[in-house]
Amino acid sequence: MKIFEDYKSKYIKTNNFIHQKPKLDTNNIIVIPAYNEPNIINALNSIKECTLPEKSTEVIIIINSSINSPQYVIEQNKKTETEINNWSKINNNEKIVYHPILLEKIPSKTAGVGYARKVGMDEAINRFILIKNTFGFITNLDADSLVKKNYLVELENLFLTKPKTKACSIYFEHPIKGVEFPEVIYKKIIEYELYLRYYSLSLKYTGFPNYYHTVGSSFAVKAETYCKQGGMNTKQAGEDFYFLQKLMPLGRYEYLKSTTVYPSPRSSDRVIFGTGAYIKSSIENPKTNFFTYNFNAFKTLKNFFSQIDKFYKLDAFNYELFNLHESINKYLKENEFEKALKEINSNTSNLQTFRKRFFRWFDALKILKYLNYSHNIFFEKQQLIEVLNDYLTSSKIKNINISDNKSLLIYIRNLEKRLT
Repeated sequence: MKIFEDYKSKYIKTNNFIHQKPKLDTNNIIVIPAYNEPNIINALNSIKECTLPEKSTEVIIIINSSINSPQYVIEQNKKTETEINNWSKINNNEKIVYHPILLEKIPSKTAGVGYARKVGMDEAINRFILIKNTFGFITNLDADSLVKKNYLVELENLFLTKPKTKACSIYFEHPIKGVEFPEVIYKKIIEYELYLRYYSLSLKYTGFPNYYHTVGSSFAVKAETYCKQGGMNTKQAGEDFYFLQKLMPLGRYEYLKSTTVYPSPRSSDRVIFGTGAYIKSSIENPKTNFFTYNFNAFKTLKNFFSQIDKFYKLDAFNYELFNLHESINKYLKENEFEKALKEINSNTSNLQTFRKRFFRWFDALKILKYLNYSHNIFFEKQQLIEVLNDYLTSSKIKNINISDNKSLLIYIRNLEKRLT
């Protein structure tokens, strides 16, 4: 337990919130951040209806608000706490227990979904320490998400059958039809999910090893790994991206496709980017077409990444020798690639280690910055159907020429499930 205890003494600044001792076989603790969530019981019912796994599960709901939150949010959060307490009295059982935690008046500097996730995940560490479980894992879900009935079982199976797994992304699908939301929201969430899948598949096409989805409602991490990596960050948006990008380069990262999380397509004004922000913007500008990164930019990355073995123990980097696109050359020079390459080589004793260190330098954030940089000068953004058909053709997958986004998304979902 030393890793857990060291993490607690260094990073956990609060006392235990939950005083009820966990079941000795508790192995999965689900953390759900909740801010102004009047319908959170839907998510809890979805978990309740799951097939129960062999070992016990806990669900920690962090109901949070900042010192600057409006009064209606504060009142709703209190109502949510009461509602969950009443609901859990009926639904707690020998295999699964629900714990609401109400956090109020959080300083505005730190308040947000990142802080809420951290508090919940840190409390999960406290729970595992109490029962001396060093093999448990922490799952993240959102308060407006639903899950497939086999969700709990498949998570347990992954970490039990592959005990060296450090973390995983979980397959997700947004609802793309129904009566809960206006038709425009379903139309726009189809666009957004297509973009997410296009981006991940294109990263994989380039040869970048850490191409997995980084969606806050659908990932899990071994508790020991969480401690070793210093825990969750407290970013007010993008906390999932930054956290998972720390985990993926460690290896033993899985993509759990045998179950499904169903995130909500609702709009949100709490963060400046992500699903909720895009839907909110789309409602305000419903006729705006979705343009995204030109697939040629990913082709330039593929050409670059395919040559990285040549950089191993290279004394001097000559850009002309590698036939790189001008956008790559300029981006590398502006980011002092030659200096970084010398440092990587000086700390590397074999090619495999060199590759790992290379992609720790040219990581997912650098790729994103490159794509934005290159589209400011060299490439024009394109519509989703165009770039996806370019991807399918370049990947030697049949170009299906589907003309509507909904049918294309269904095809791409099935394709992603088939790809390893």
